[in-house]
Amino acid sequence: MTLENDVLRLVKPTPAQDRKVMAVVEELSKKVLTEARKLDAHIETMLVGSVAKGTHLKDPDVDLFMLFQSSTPLEDLKRLGLEIGRRVVDGKEYWAQHPYVRGMYDGFQIDLVPCFKIRDTRSKLSAVDRTPFHTEFVKKNLKKGMADQVRLLKRFMKGVESYGAEAKVQGFSGYLCELLIIRFGSFRKVLEVASGWKVGEHIDIPGFEEYGGKFDDPLTFIDPVDTTRNVASAVSHETLLRLIMASRGYLAKPDIRFFFPSERKVWTPGKVKEVAGKRIRNLISVTFPKLGLIDDVVYPQLRKSLTSMTALLERADFEVEKTSILVDDRTHLLVELTAMELPKERKHRGPPVKSENVSEFLAKWDHSGISAPYVEDSRWWVMTRRTWTRGDELLKAKLKEIPLGKDVKKLTDLEVESDDRLLVKEHLGALTNHFDDRMPWQR
Repeated sequence: MTLENDVLRLVKPTPAQDRKVMAVVEELSKKVLTEARKLDAHIETMLVGSVAKGTHLKDPDVDLFMLFQSSTPLEDLKRLGLEIGRRVVDGKEYWAQHPYVRGMYDGFQIDLVPCFKIRDTRSKLSAVDRTPFHTEFVKKNLKKGMADQVRLLKRFMKGVESYGAEAKVQGFSGYLCELLIIRFGSFRKVLEVASGWKVGEHIDIPGFEEYGGKFDDPLTFIDPVDTTRNVASAVSHETLLRLIMASRGYLAKPDIRFFFPSERKVWTPGKVKEVAGKRIRNLISVTFPKLGLIDDVVYPQLRKSLTSMTALLERADFEVEKTSILVDDRTHLLVELTAMELPKERKHRGPPVKSENVSEFLAKWDHSGISAPYVEDSRWWVMTRRTWTRGDELLKAKLKEIPLGKDVKKLTDLEVESDDRLLVKEHLGALTNHFDDRMPWQR
C-alpha cells in the first residue's frame, strides 16, 4: 500500500460518518425552514462547501446557506438570517464580508449563512452569493476518483501550513484545491506543476480564460464561475513559496510528515539562547491581550500594526531583519533588528553639488550639524546627531503615535520588551516561533 493510500485511509470519512453528517444536514435544514416560516421569511436551504461536493475530510464543518429572494432588502436578509441562525444553533454571530451564525450541533461546527438567490454571478449582491455556483461547478466537473485526490491535496496543504484562505493563513481555500485537481487531474500532478511555479504564476481552466481584469497577485487562478475574480487572491508570497518548497521536497522523498508534521514544541530559555545567540539582543516584542474578534478581522490589524512599527524603526535608520506574529494566550508582535543600538552620529546626505537646492541645504545645516557641511563624491553631506540610538526606546516612546490597527490602538496595555526580559515563560512560544526556521515537515 502506498503512502498516499495510507494517508487517504486516515483522512477519508467512513460511510457511517458520512451518513451521520448528512442526517445532521437534513435535520438542520428542517429546523431552519421551520424557524423561517415562523418569521414569515421565504427562503430555501442549500448545502454548500466540501460536504456538498464530497471532498470533505473527517470531522468536517457544515456550511448551510439560507437563500433569500433577490428582491429582499439587504437589511432584512441580515436581520432575518441572523435571527434564524440564532434560533437553530447555540452559537455566535460573525461579521466579515457578510454576517453569519456559527455554532456546534451534534458534534459538528455549523455555519448558517444568509445569501441572495441569484440567476448568475453577474447579478451577485453580496460576496457569498457566488458560493452556490462554486458548489455546482465542482460537482459537475469533478470526475470519478478526483474527490480522493482533493482530500490528499487538502491534507497536504494543511500539513505544510498552506491551507485556508482566511487572513491568519493567507493560503489555499478548499475551492482552490478542488479547481487545481479539476485542472491537473491528480494530487501528484498538482505537486509536479507547483514545484515549477514562480511568483506571478497564472492558471485557468481551458474554456474560462477570458476575464475582466488583470491581477498582480503572487498566484492567479481565474474563477470559472466568475471570471473577473482571482480564486487565489488570498495566497501570500510566503505561503506560495512554502508550497513550492514542499512540493519539491515531497516529490524527491515522500514522507508522511508532509501530511502530519510534528507539533512545534516550545523551547526552553536555554534552547532559545543556544539557537538565537546574539540575535536575542536585537529583538523587540510588543505584547498585548488577545483581541476578542474573528481571525479575519484580527490578523489584518496585526499586520498593519507590525508594518507601522517597522516603518517607524526604518525611518530612524534601524535595519529590520525579520518580523513575526504569534497569538497564544496573548498577542506577540516581534521585530528583529540588525542592531539594537546605532552610533550617536549619523551621516546625512544632501543634494548633488550642481543641484539648485544647495543653498537651502547649506542655510539649514551650516550651524545645525555637529560638523560643517562638506562635499564627497560630488554631493553635499553633513554629520548630525540621532534623536534615537536604541530601537526599543524609540518604539516604546512612539508606539501610540503610529497608525496601529484600530482595535489595537484602543488598548492601554501595550508592553514593549527586549533583551533578557523576553526569556520568560510568557514569551517562549513567540520566541520559538520566531527563531525556529524549520519547515513543518522538517520538525
